[in-house]
Amino acid sequence: MKCRVSGSFFVVILLTLALNAQHQKINIDKDWRFAFGHASNPEKDFNYSIATIFSKSAGAFKTAIDPVFVDTSWRKLDLPHDWAVELPFVYHKSPDVDSHGYKPVGGHFPETSIGWYRKHFMLEKADSSARISLQFDGVFRDAEIWVNGFI
Repeated sequence: MKCRVSGSFFVVILLTLALNAQHQKINIDKDWRFAFGHASNPEKDFNYSIATIFSKSAGAFKTAIDPVFVDTSWRKLDLPHDWAVELPFVYHKSPDVDSHGYKPVGGHFPETSIGWYRKHFMLEKADSSARISLQFDGVFRDAEIWVNGFI
């Protein structure tokens, strides 16, 4: 599962398997990977752009959405997580913004305004016919959820 989020991200995810009329809830908050993307430069955003993901030659499988994308250098963390909380307060002066200190997310800070979360998990073959749902709690602003390369 891959999540690309613009803005900060706080999430709790439950994987629900409905097996033979029994519901089993599995918390999958442990062992995620996280990395900042880039809001204005697709090359720094793991090659993610509208042109790339809809390209017949490349498609999403040439981005961080690719299930075989190597994310070993990404930060390991557990959910819930909100990267904006971890960022320092900054002073930013521009014609549009006069601040006394705030978190560096948004249009003036493209390097800290996109966050990628990845989680690898396997389902048992016996569960392949089960009804499966993912519950996302607390996802904030402009989230795209991809599972096995599909939105």
